[in-house]
Amino acid sequence: MAQTLGSVAVGSIVKLNESGSPVEYLVVQQGKPGSMYDDSCDGTWLLRKDVAENRVWDSGNSNVLESSDIQAYLNGTWLTRYDTNIQNAIKQVKIPYCVGGGSATVNSGANGLSCKIFLLSGYEVGFTTSVNQYFPVDGAKLAYFLSGNDSSANQKRVATLNGGDTGFWWTRSPHKESTDDVSLWIVNRNGQSDYWQAATPSCGVRPALIFPADLLVLDDGTVSTAPQSPATLTVPSIVMQGQGIPISWSQADGADGYILERKANTDAGWVQVYSGANTSFEEAVGTWTSVQYRVKSFANGKYGDYTTSTSVSVVPLSALVISGSDGSL
Repeated sequence: MAQTLGSVAVGSIVKLNESGSPVEYLVVQQGKPGSMYDDSCDGTWLLRKDVAENRVWDSGNSNVLESSDIQAYLNGTWLTRYDTNIQNAIKQVKIPYCVGGGSATVNSGANGLSCKIFLLSGYEVGFTTSVNQYFPVDGAKLAYFLSGNDSSANQKRVATLNGGDTGFWWTRSPHKESTDDVSLWIVNRNGQSDYWQAATPSCGVRPALIFPADLLVLDDGTVSTAPQSPATLTVPSIVMQGQGIPISWSQADGADGYILERKANTDAGWVQVYSGANTSFEEAVGTWTSVQYRVKSFANGKYGDYTTSTSVSVVPLSALVISGSDGSL
């Protein structure tokens, strides 16, 4: 049965489709990490488990996040990898960031950078000024990560390049040694803090995003805006007035129950005839000439699409009358 995304434990793995194929994401935070965050950040934070690809942070060699190539890419080309319903469900959030890069002021709360997809900051993955004085305080540690640079904390940050070798990956945090410094903090192959002295090297990308906590996680771990629909809905090809009509449908992944509706020629529209966890139902055929059924699944207050049967012809009772004289019989 489905569960809400907000009830999934931090550290668990869920799946999002990227270009139609399921990819693993880590649940790294439930709710706002701290007071630096706008209320838009109140939800379930997901981080891609593996490094997706290697890209430059900015081809113009600037560590200004708001105008960077990487930020435009994540909220443009990358965003379209997800199914349309998932794209629409991703929260538009305001994340803390260093305005203008370098040693500029950190904007947070309602003044954060508006986006749907983003890189995590150094502070969000557990680095602090105790690790290095040039870390900007552009966030708060997420629940999945540990503070510091010891082996346990580092291991939490290690990521492979799509399941292969471990790789370096970008944060969104500038290395703020001076105002003209274009360096950027990265996570190295061992999960330790490191930095590139330019924004042009190719380095790993691990997209992060935030969903509403009431989205569903289906039985196979896929994040969904609704339970799946029954794949099939079976009814007889013909039925007779006054007799029982058996209806059945296939079980849907993530469904807690089903709603079955009927539309007969005498009905003004669709009429609900069943709601529950069963996958079959039977009712007596009325004085109809045709009848049709449709079923949808539900879970945690969300509903799947309808699966609809073909229209079924109803044989009238008069068809059973045998007429004629004794002689002809």
